[in-house]
Amino acid sequence: MIIFIHHTSEPHGILGAQVAATFFQRKLSVPTIVVGIERNFSKESLFHFIDQYYEGREKVVAFSHLCGRKDLIELIQELKEKGFMTILGGPQAILDYEGEPEAEDYQNRFKGLKSIIDLSYQGPIDGFQLDHLNQANKVVNQSWDKEIFLEVDWSNLYIFSNVLKKLDVQLGQVLNSIGCAYANKKQTLFLPPPTILQDQNVPELEVQCNGCIFCDVSKDKGYHGSLGLDKVITQIVGLPEKEGRKIPFELIDEYPIRFLGSLLEKVKKERIQLLQINLVCRVDDINLHASELSDILSLAQTLGIRIMFASIGFESFNDQLLHYLCKGICLDEIIECVHLLRRLKGRFGNHLLFRRDEGANHGFIRPTPWDNDEILRDMDRDIFLHQFYEDILPEYSTPLIIHHASYLGDWIRKIESMREVTFNREGTWIEWWNPFTS
Repeated sequence: MIIFIHHTSEPHGILGAQVAATFFQRKLSVPTIVVGIERNFSKESLFHFIDQYYEGREKVVAFSHLCGRKDLIELIQELKEKGFMTILGGPQAILDYEGEPEAEDYQNRFKGLKSIIDLSYQGPIDGFQLDHLNQANKVVNQSWDKEIFLEVDWSNLYIFSNVLKKLDVQLGQVLNSIGCAYANKKQTLFLPPPTILQDQNVPELEVQCNGCIFCDVSKDKGYHGSLGLDKVITQIVGLPEKEGRKIPFELIDEYPIRFLGSLLEKVKKERIQLLQINLVCRVDDINLHASELSDILSLAQTLGIRIMFASIGFESFNDQLLHYLCKGICLDEIIECVHLLRRLKGRFGNHLLFRRDEGANHGFIRPTPWDNDEILRDMDRDIFLHQFYEDILPEYSTPLIIHHASYLGDWIRKIESMREVTFNREGTWIEWWNPFTS
């Protein structure tokens, strides 16, 4: 089997897909590889490779981590037409399979992938059974728990543009948190319409969300707790090594700071040689544990380990936009966080990495539906005053993406249902910047 995914060709692994491939191989005796499809790939060359790979094999193909790409959806459809059984897995698998609510009543809404997907599987791979391959048009929703299969064959990842190339994974992932703890925070707020509709007399609308309002994973997966130290250590031991040390890895946990101290103590006790731990985390976790960071970084320095804040979820530098995005932080807290990291950088040097020129890529969502001249002017002023452009601001911002199954998708559909306006869909995304009025 092949599991096709979106990939940028950078040397990083894809934990979920590679765990699934390893499970199929080791537990179900189904030879499986993961193939990351780059953008602008050669379709002719890809189909030639697929024909060769599946010669004499059962035509079962899986997809995950589509990243909203329309070309990957078209690839699923073409393989379905060629007689393949198609499987969709990973986050949003069931919601992408089913499509948007009331899609039959709105021509523009995403109809889902039911017509081209035979089996939609969501949750940990442990519950997958060979019998599922005999059940077309089936939805399987496996519940999460902490006793999940996490063995990874880090050599099973390939990328494809014009030819198949094996990817030498230089950045792995290690799971601690199943979902984001902030997704437990239920919030209700009133959102104004997109600025582009300011002349359409659209009122503020009540929207409910758990966690960040734009996060499709918080709505889909939620939070199911942390795995704990022993399971994290087992994953680390299974990582590849380079020159006697484990390759750098991302610790999957949006609130990792306190756990990081315990992890380093265990690493020291077990004499595990690490090079670098990457953190993708929230501002409030850094600020809350500011007093502990010095000790944590001192221990990392003693062990010769770099701690990289690879991506901090700032998302905006304007209080109004932070409120609309339900980030649970304000600009003053962002300023506090950045000043803290700058001070610690002066003390720990290259054992603490967080700057853009050190490889970090922090969250910065721009444009958003609510941008106006005043908001952008104030935000640019604060970016300049606090010199975020020197070390924090990414080279490119990320436009706000509204996945059809996110809380913002609910907001857009409310607008559509009460006014004669519709928004274009592109794959699984809703183009909030592209409304049509009748």
